Amino acid sequence: MYSGTGIDKELQPDVEREWLETNNLGDFASSTAAGMHTRRYHGLLVANVEHMDRHVLLSAVEDWICRKDQTVPLSGRYHPGCVYPEVQHCLAKFAASPCPTYTYKMQGLEVTKSLALIRGSHTVLIRYQIKALDKQTKSENITLRLAPLLAFRFFHALTHANMDLHVKTYPAECGFKIQPYNALPPLFVQAEGLFDFLPSPEWINCVEYPKERERGFDYTEDLFSPGLFEIHVVPGDDIIVSASTSEISLHSRGLHALWDEEMARRADAQARVLQNQAKAKPQSQLLPFMAGQMADFLYQTPANKKLLLAGYPWFGSWGRDTLIALPGATFLSDRMEEGLEILENLASSARDGIIPNTFDGDGHPNGWNSVDASLWFAWDCQLMLKALGRDKERQARFLDICAPAIYGIISAFRMGRVPFARVASSGLLETGTPQTQLTWMDAQVDGQPVTPRNGYPVEIQALWYNTLAFAHKIAKKRNDPDPCPTRELNAIASQFAAKFVLADGTLSDVWRAWEDGGPDNALRPNQLIAVALPEAIAPKESWRPIVEKVREKLLTPYGLRTLSPEDRDFCPSYGGGIAQRDGAYHQGTVWPWLLGVYADALLRVLDIEEEEKNGNKAASAGDKTAKAKPQTLSKGLKAFLKTIQPLVTTHFAEAGIGHMSEVFSATEPYTAGGTIAQAWSEAEVYRALLNLRAADRETFESWEKGLKLFAQKKA
Repeated sequence: MYSGTGIDKELQPDVEREWLETNNLGDFASSTAAGMHTRRYHGLLVANVEHMDRHVLLSAVEDWICRKDQTVPLSGRYHPGCVYPEVQHCLAKFAASPCPTYTYKMQGLEVTKSLALIRGSHTVLIRYQIKALDKQTKSENITLRLAPLLAFRFFHALTHANMDLHVKTYPAECGFKIQPYNALPPLFVQAEGLFDFLPSPEWINCVEYPKERERGFDYTEDLFSPGLFEIHVVPGDDIIVSASTSEISLHSRGLHALWDEEMARRADAQARVLQNQAKAKPQSQLLPFMAGQMADFLYQTPANKKLLLAGYPWFGSWGRDTLIALPGATFLSDRMEEGLEILENLASSARDGIIPNTFDGDGHPNGWNSVDASLWFAWDCQLMLKALGRDKERQARFLDICAPAIYGIISAFRMGRVPFARVASSGLLETGTPQTQLTWMDAQVDGQPVTPRNGYPVEIQALWYNTLAFAHKIAKKRNDPDPCPTRELNAIASQFAAKFVLADGTLSDVWRAWEDGGPDNALRPNQLIAVALPEAIAPKESWRPIVEKVREKLLTPYGLRTLSPEDRDFCPSYGGGIAQRDGAYHQGTVWPWLLGVYADALLRVLDIEEEEKNGNKAASAGDKTAKAKPQTLSKGLKAFLKTIQPLVTTHFAEAGIGHMSEVFSATEPYTAGGTIAQAWSEAEVYRALLNLRAADRETFESWEKGLKLFAQKKA
């Protein structure tokens, strides 16, 4: 990170904290709490352009407060060795709720700058509120000077000064219109108040993004400034500037009205979340807060299809990520209809029974390189049926949709239509080659898998068995032909136990006995999935050893390590260039999303222990008919909740403010890395907390009551 000329040392912590705005169209806005961009992905209007995916249209609006004897910059940008303009220490406070808000103080004056994306519109509003702090300042004439900086490029790319850009601006209502390139939409910049627009087109050269340099990517670009807004204000004024892909009619609907409507919508959304969870009688706001935050990941494509984004700022929509995140992000957080629609969209996108692993910005499938995305679909359907509760009519309608899709998935695997996958004579699922990476541990370096898991990966067998067992149950319920009779299920489970169970009761990560070296017995968290799924393939006697070994070697305050620290291939640090990061991605680094399956497995083990405890008590009393007392589970749950407490408290004020990061380094201080807001991280941790509360409400609420939570953001 830069420490050169122009940046106050007190601002450095704010440079590391990032905020996020979304609008349900796939657009986003993002920057740092210091107001300076550090990534190529930072921008005030990153729009999901139809047929072209996300583009950074408006990179920044640089702003100055101009007074009689003083000009104070409110924001800056990185250049080689320095920050320009020199950022003075006038930033007094930053808040993320209900929208990103900066408060500046300077010689008798307070300036508050707030930013908000408008839901359902490719529009960002920037609001400036000017307040006098003393009598001398109340009548002062001030100029707010604004310089929009345009990028107009694909969000993964960088732009440079060129002769193809159309520099001309055209008059628009209370502002101007510019369309730098014909292939991209125009940008309308408008303002309310007494202003002058001074066209002065110029390129701002050599803008640098330090985070991209740290990550080993190109980090320098040029930005285009079409001119300056000079807005004449006095203390007490409230000015809003808009940037949008369409012109806003200020005579019929002012910018302040648009702002007020958006803030009211956010307040109403949060109120609905609180109301829907009122039955839970939460002692704090943790679960409603997390439920509200996950709305950021839902979006409607230009083709009117609902999907879920894997993470901000750079991920698109992924089939696997969507299916793992979907229960927590939708039907367990009072978004049942959205969850149903997304499941239907995924089912309808299947090709030869296979659900795609990636989608473009328009929601069209464009990737089929996953073996497990389709198998997670059955798990989603299981949880959806559970969420529908006793509503038999809705359950039946849902089964009409999901049952054919699940039968189709099974048929696709059995008929060999899934690339690099085949059902072996044992009934287990063989996948991949030494050159493929088809599971969630899919990183590559120089075209080679970092974590080769070809053969029989343990979680793939678990997902396959769970899908077959679920299909067996729904076929019986619907009187459909049974795709997997009980004897076949038993045979698969027997084959699994024979091949995967180790001497200590834990499981191999991958079984490939035909290769030199035999099975891969590296201690990884994937074996938990064999315990956690509704139809568990792991033998019951293995459940406790698996959970205990994972807790001992892999559990951290921020998630589960992907490899034991005792393994020679353990890479604890997630950082550096591309090869270094990818080399560590699944070789030790910590992933929060795995806490969902860990909690599922833990509850099963604690349930067994409770049964054993109460059974022993009954036997010693000579009571053959005694039943187990209601579970308390307190000791096990208390330990787990205490362990992960930093993830659901302090972390929300770090990295991506109000959100949960993708990955962490595996040793203290567990530095966050990857995306600043990852859907499956938040959704699976949220689902884990819901399940823990359901298992032992008293213990959960006692823990929750003592939490010191990060301030609320929008819903």
